[in-house]
Formats: sequence, structure tokens, C-alpha cells
Amino acid sequence: MSSFQSAQQIAQTREVSAAALINGQCDLRGYPFRHLGVVADSSLPMPRTTGILIAAEILSQWGWELISVTKPFESVDKLVAFLRLR
Repeated sequence: MSSFQSAQQIAQTREVSAAALINGQCDLRGYPFRHLGVVADSSLPMPRTTGILIAAEILSQWGWELISVTKPFESVDKLVAFLRLR
């Protein structure tokens, strides 16, 4: 289980873990940017695609929209979703 992530911590990398979103372990209030990466890795207790889509659904409640999902070349166990604040 991941630790709590504040908006300031998330802003440093512009990424938040899907697990933190799903488990309510982050707070994006005060996040200063319009774009955000959501990272799903093997720490999720579900398929990564499922975790990414659940995280995107959670964020859509606060005005975020899914732009794309990609698998980084450097990692075989990660998916990254890119979202934009409407």
C-alpha cells in the first residue's frame, strides 16, 4: 500500500499512483497544473488497465478527462494515463 501523497508532492513529478487514488491516499486540491500522469504498476491488486480506468473514473468526478494511456518503453510492468483538467 502506498503512502499519502499531497498535492505538493504530486506536483513535483506531475504523477500520482493509481493505487493512491483508488485507496484515497492522495489529495489533489491545490494541484497547480492542468495535466497529470496516473501510474499503474504491479503493486495494484488488479490488472493495470483496470486500475488506470478506475483512477480515471475517480478523477472524472473532479473535472479531469482522460487523454491517453501508454506503456513506457523503460518499464514492462507500468501503464501511464495522461489526464487534463477541463
